[in-house]
Amino acid sequence: MQIVLAMAAFLSMAQDKPAELKDNPLFKYWTDCKAGSWVKMTMEIDQGGQKVETEQIQKLLEVAEDKVVLEVSGKMKMAAGEFPLPARKQDVKAKEPGDKVKIEKEGDEEIEVAGKKLKCHWYELTIEVGPKPMKMKAWMAKEIPGGLAKSEMSPEGQKMMVMIAVEWEKK
Repeated sequence: MQIVLAMAAFLSMAQDKPAELKDNPLFKYWTDCKAGSWVKMTMEIDQGGQKVETEQIQKLLEVAEDKVVLEVSGKMKMAAGEFPLPARKQDVKAKEPGDKVKIEKEGDEEIEVAGKKLKCHWYELTIEVGPKPMKMKAWMAKEIPGGLAKSEMSPEGQKMMVMIAVEWEKK
């Protein structure tokens, strides 16, 4: 679950202590969409040899000046079976504290996602969550609601989590 928490830190740039507020890039990607837009993501996590597969659907419910509201639902599959993830609302704020996320490098690259070639802007990040910093590379595409086409996250160089957009509809 530490992986999921680290991903949440990148996606919302949330933290425990007050800091300077910065523009939240995910807010900008969602505000390019209308309510009803959605993206389905798959996530594979390997934690100490235990594999967990998650399918998550993020649906845009509301767009305001200071936040967008998403409904997030899905399912999780692991050795013990498959479990539903009940729908919950998530706010993505226009500005968030950002001192726990450091952009190391960025650039542009075309990648294939869901059978489509997409021009993406990628970021290599270090995220301060828990006792060990996490490394993440995220590819962002304007065609996808929320922007996230693909991400890879790992502690100290070991790939542990891959998240990929598999379907979407942008309204």
